[in-house]
Amino acid sequence: LLVPVVSSSYEALLLAFSAFECLLGLYWPAIALVRAGELDDSQRASTMAVFRVLLNGLVIAVLLGAGYVPEHAVYATASAMLVVCLLGSHVLAMPSDAHGESRGGSGASSEEVPIIASPERGGLFKKRTPTESPELDDAE
Repeated sequence: LLVPVVSSSYEALLLAFSAFECLLGLYWPAIALVRAGELDDSQRASTMAVFRVLLNGLVIAVLLGAGYVPEHAVYATASAMLVVCLLGSHVLAMPSDAHGESRGGSGASSEEVPIIASPERGGLFKKRTPTESPELDDAE
């Protein structure tokens, strides 16, 4: 999204747009998989409805003010917001302290290890200590 701020070349804009669309093509299936693994079917519809209402409100607010803001400022603001989101996701993904303790405060270091989503395995992500091997899942 930063390319329109720094360049007006048609080729650069087309390449940036194509790259953005490819990233969206990767994002939506990935987030749908995470959502299916983490939210129960009974919670998923109501949770997503709340987010859709908030997103639609944001879209309406942006469209109402779109004609009053220069185009390069819109792209620069969108790029800045993406950087803030990137930094926020990095902070949320970090352990709570430098010793590797998880946010739960259990004292034992554990990490979310992605596994294949299946009902018998308990969803998309499973808490596993770093010393635990994936072969132990079959013995359960």
